[in-house]
Amino acid sequence: MSNALNDVSLAQPGDTRADDHDQLAILTDLITQSLCDRNPRFRDCLGHDTRTQVTRLIAEVLRNGRPLPDTVRAVVLRTDTDIHLVASALGDCLVSSPGEAPGLLIPGALADDSGGRARLKGVLRHRAAAVGHAVPAHEAAASVRSAARLLALASAHDGPDAGVMFVDDHLSSLVLLQDESLARTLVARRLRPLAGLSPERCERLEATLLAWLGGMGAPEIAKALGIHPQTVRYRMRQLERLFGARLRDPLTRFEIEMALRSRRLLAVAHRRRAATTRRRAATGARRPLPRS
Repeated sequence: MSNALNDVSLAQPGDTRADDHDQLAILTDLITQSLCDRNPRFRDCLGHDTRTQVTRLIAEVLRNGRPLPDTVRAVVLRTDTDIHLVASALGDCLVSSPGEAPGLLIPGALADDSGGRARLKGVLRHRAAAVGHAVPAHEAAASVRSAARLLALASAHDGPDAGVMFVDDHLSSLVLLQDESLARTLVARRLRPLAGLSPERCERLEATLLAWLGGMGAPEIAKALGIHPQTVRYRMRQLERLFGARLRDPLTRFEIEMALRSRRLLAVAHRRRAATTRRRAATGARRPLPRS
């Protein structure tokens, strides 16, 4: 860094041509170049134009003298209550800035094993929180998005029943519900043969079809659903009549399974949102009237 300074002509005191913004930009570039030389992962961050994150990571490295971790994870919280106490308990992490959604950025390895997960659950006890997947530092925003999406789908709130969820445990669900509009379109297209059935019959046939698509035979399906194997065979004949050749095409079978799982996930998400709406309405109704 000292060599670089020798090549830069900084404005002298009293130089009216000096511009504070330009001077700050020069010093920032020098510090960034020095840190890139010491830690190549900074160069990756810069290449992805995540300037806010890079600035905070630079500050963290300068403050603690530690290099960037190989990967990071986002921890998204429902509220920012005592967030700095949580950060202190975890130690090596970054805290969201005022005005941002409440959360933390932690080393990815912290949640890689059962011991790390147990520590996170202990620190975040009674808090609604979601821990994102591990990503390189320059992809931190992706971990934030996945954790925020999981927390939104769970509709969880702080309290005795709250807990920590991990994106790693819900990858397929998040992928299927990444775009709910597309998921509903897939459901409507691939499950159209079931559209005219009663809800009860449709639910029974869907459960049987999903188990069959999962590779189960009649005895395994019967055991899983608590019915007689002959009932399974009867339902499969009904499904053959409804879907026909679609059940013999590998790609269509795959999309039918996606549609069945998406329908279940969409129903769960809908129920949780409805419960959240009722809870908020009840809280508003109990709120005391302001005194005149």
